Amino acid sequence: MLITIKRIKGLGVFGDFTAPADLPAFARYNIIYGENGSGKTTLSRLFAALEAGAHADYADLEYMIESQSGALSAGQRYGRKVRTFNADYVEANIGQFHGPLRHILIIGEANKTLAEEAAGERATYDERSRAIAAAERAAEKLEAEKGKVFSAIAKTIGEATSGTNLRSYRKPNAEADFARARDLAPLLDAQLKAHRATVHQEQLECVGMPVLPLQPGDPARPFADVAAALRVEIVALLARTAQAGALRRLVEEPMIARWVEEGVTLHRAHNSDHCEFCAQPLPEARMAVLAEHFGVEDQRLKADIERTARNTRNLLDGVAALVFPAKTSLYAELRADYETAVEMAERCRTALVDQIDAAAAGLDEKLLNRATAYARDIAIDPKPLTAALATLAAVIERHNRKTEGFEREKAEARTQLQRHYLSTIVDQVRDLNAQIAVQKTIGTKLTDGAVDLPDPRSLQALKDSFEAKQAKVSSEHAGGAALTDKLKIFLGRTDLRFEAGAEGYLVQRRGKPAKRLSEGEKTAIAFLYFIVQLGDQDFNTKEGVVVIDDPISSLDAASIYQAFAFLKNAVKDVKQVFILTHNFDFLKLLLNWVQNFKKTDKAYFMVVCAEADECRNASLKPLDALLLDHPTEYCFLFKLLHGFKSDGTILASYHIPNVARKVLETFLDFHRPYEASLHSKLEEIDFDPHKKTAIYKFANDLSHSTGKGFDPALVSETQKNVTYLLEMIKAVSPLHYNGLEKLAGPR
Repeated sequence: MLITIKRIKGLGVFGDFTAPADLPAFARYNIIYGENGSGKTTLSRLFAALEAGAHADYADLEYMIESQSGALSAGQRYGRKVRTFNADYVEANIGQFHGPLRHILIIGEANKTLAEEAAGERATYDERSRAIAAAERAAEKLEAEKGKVFSAIAKTIGEATSGTNLRSYRKPNAEADFARARDLAPLLDAQLKAHRATVHQEQLECVGMPVLPLQPGDPARPFADVAAALRVEIVALLARTAQAGALRRLVEEPMIARWVEEGVTLHRAHNSDHCEFCAQPLPEARMAVLAEHFGVEDQRLKADIERTARNTRNLLDGVAALVFPAKTSLYAELRADYETAVEMAERCRTALVDQIDAAAAGLDEKLLNRATAYARDIAIDPKPLTAALATLAAVIERHNRKTEGFEREKAEARTQLQRHYLSTIVDQVRDLNAQIAVQKTIGTKLTDGAVDLPDPRSLQALKDSFEAKQAKVSSEHAGGAALTDKLKIFLGRTDLRFEAGAEGYLVQRRGKPAKRLSEGEKTAIAFLYFIVQLGDQDFNTKEGVVVIDDPISSLDAASIYQAFAFLKNAVKDVKQVFILTHNFDFLKLLLNWVQNFKKTDKAYFMVVCAEADECRNASLKPLDALLLDHPTEYCFLFKLLHGFKSDGTILASYHIPNVARKVLETFLDFHRPYEASLHSKLEEIDFDPHKKTAIYKFANDLSHSTGKGFDPALVSETQKNVTYLLEMIKAVSPLHYNGLEKLAGPR
């Protein structure tokens, strides 16, 4: 059962309602009173919306209702069926009575067992349908979660492979690539970094290989062979000597020997017989000794040393001039390896240059000391440098291969990045797919049936079975007969009846389609149709909720009692009942009916609409004690006038003339019962004639029953005329007034 309404928002005049602390809990029978326009029908629409959890006319509807099965809120379906009689029901089911009324299927007594079987199968069908729908929703939710996983990874892949501004990789691409991929595994950090760099790179030019100098005239001879041969040659030269009879001093003083040798060469070249230094004649004997010292073999050795020294210097210049390309000419991911290789090559080159330089210095020394033989181990080892250059060349080769196949390299980098990031969601997608498969299996099992289900039949077989049984036990003719019988009792005549046709019930008057039905007849037909429909096969009264809003609209006094009688019998077995009315006489019938019920089985409420600056706000409150404890609404209406304070708006004043007229009529009926009209009764009252005229005009001319409408110009007169009326009652019957005032409370 429903326990209480905690909050309503966005439901017409119930713009933002929060239940007051003194609002009683709902009971099995709930009676709700309210004036016309106070919001009763709007409240009934809330009850009508509970089954679906929403109302088509109120898209922003919010509510919080406590029930025995838990809290109910917008978007949440109520587990019990709710049948609501209100203006919306009349419009949806009865309309303007231009066409047939929908059939009501009534179960015959002889087929109740079959009907129970059909109901059980229908319950199983409904339960299975809900479970299938739940499984489908769960699968859809899981699919949505999986979609989010693919959307997120597609965004990551798109940004990694093409950048945020040029993203072309989307969720469908990720799903398709994931479905095709096999053996997905994440990349190492270095690989990931390299591939990310590749996809964002621009193509670079190929880079030339650094080349060591080759032997002049013999470009095919490797540098290592040249260096090895030079080493052997230098070692041999250092060991040679051609001066067996050499002058001791020249041997001991290499600088003097060089000076003397150059002098001999100059004198010989200039055919001079005098010393150019001291201008003395050159002794022949001395010249002969010097010629022997600087003999042919010595000159040959000198020439060999000078030639080898030149070759050594050339080799040294070539190694020193070796150029390494700038690291910025290579792709970013190769630069670290390249820089390491260059550093090693530089160290090896420096070591080789030092070795060659040392060998050249040895030759220079030998040139000055040709008469001395040296046994030295000359170290010229090019292997470390050639190995370092090979490593360097391998890095450059990687660069050049990438340049030559740049687009292919880029495409491969994109593929590897895609596979890397797709590998990060393998477990997540596998888990979601497993959960989706479980839900689909549940749905398939419940749809197709299975031996381990309480009823192994398929969903369609269940539907076919209970529909066939319903067709056997239900009769639309029984519904038409019940309507006709009840209408005869309700109206007290037999001229109207319901005939069952193929499309529904046709209302006939004396065998012909009924036309120009009175408002009372329409109300009676609509209400009786609702009452009979409570007994159809789609509604279980013992488990359902029934809401009835003003079933006596447009009915005469006699029909009100008939409506009450039908209502009382129709809802006696209903799980929970809500009855709303604006009619005080009908309210009293309802209150008297439930008077002897258990206190816990009944609850009383009223809908009150307060006027704000630009809107009307309805609220649900406990029923006013004046309505509950007094046989007429006179005391309650007096309380409304007694507590009225005008704010100068039509909204606040609109209902007051009607209230004033009812109070005036009731008061005068007791004090001047023998006068015929309201005006004549008022004229006989001993009170200020000007004020009586104002009271009459206000209560008579502005009350809605006259049809004249409310004059906005008299808004400012409302408070004054209410005051005049209260003054008149007090003046004519002070004891009566004091009693009413005591009930109403202070103003």
